[in-house]
Amino acid sequence: MKHQFNLNQTLVYLSILLASQLLIGNAYADLADDAYQCNKASNKGDFSQALTLSEKILKQDSHSREGLLCKGRALGGLGQLDAGISTLKAAEKLSDAPFDRIVALSLLGNLQKNAKKYPEALASYKQSLSIAESVNNGQFERIDNNLLGEISIENNQIQAGLDYYLAGQKFVANDNERADNYQRLATTYSLLKQHDLAIENQVRALLMQKQSGTLDEYASTSLELGRIYIAAGDYVNAEKTFNKLIQFSKENGGAYYEAKATFYAGLAKSASGDNATAKSLFADASKIAKQVGDAELIKEIDNENHK
Repeated sequence: MKHQFNLNQTLVYLSILLASQLLIGNAYADLADDAYQCNKASNKGDFSQALTLSEKILKQDSHSREGLLCKGRALGGLGQLDAGISTLKAAEKLSDAPFDRIVALSLLGNLQKNAKKYPEALASYKQSLSIAESVNNGQFERIDNNLLGEISIENNQIQAGLDYYLAGQKFVANDNERADNYQRLATTYSLLKQHDLAIENQVRALLMQKQSGTLDEYASTSLELGRIYIAAGDYVNAEKTFNKLIQFSKENGGAYYEAKATFYAGLAKSASGDNATAKSLFADASKIAKQVGDAELIKEIDNENHK
């Protein structure tokens, strides 16, 4: 089992779609390969390599939409957000086909969001969604609704975020997408303190992950279910969930999740007033986390243990 997995599947889908588009949409083989490799580097987080490849593409064709898209993503990944936004705006102006505009606007919205330019990001996502709706592109209707949901919740507009997630749920196409959207709904209902709906949707997400997800996705979804039980004041089911995950982690070599679940079990005990057991669980979790060598988790546990 890995230590963590990518919760933001919308961006994964976006990257896959963009990679496919770069391969199909460029008539020149060399440029197409460079564009594919550039996008692949960005997906891996190697933004310096992506920037080098994008500059190579743009040196051959300064108006290459693919080169500008990849350069914008690379600049954003390197923290040069304003430069990335300007570059993606240039790419969007070169986008004529609806699908091309949808991709460019969604990527632009991501960088605007990262730069905390929320009104601009909302406008980009909404424009992308409008185009997706006009051409009945259900896949991007889901992606853009989820992106709008994320930014709404980040701005503490929880009900608006829920509405977007509910709209996006209409376009799920497989169990992985269902799991992703059920989790979004569960977390949002939890924020709204609608605990029964939060639990119901997180249980659904867990069932989907059990059927189609990775071990990490199943483990992470279990953690969130337990957290939602704690928020609902249902400490008995929270403990059952964490104990089940501890056993699952031991059986599947997931020491990180064993530590995390033990820590969360301690949080459940603490919330229920059993501080002595909580302290013991925190100590156990810290020991496992140190064996794993996860500094962030160790700090999180120790901070709680010393309250």
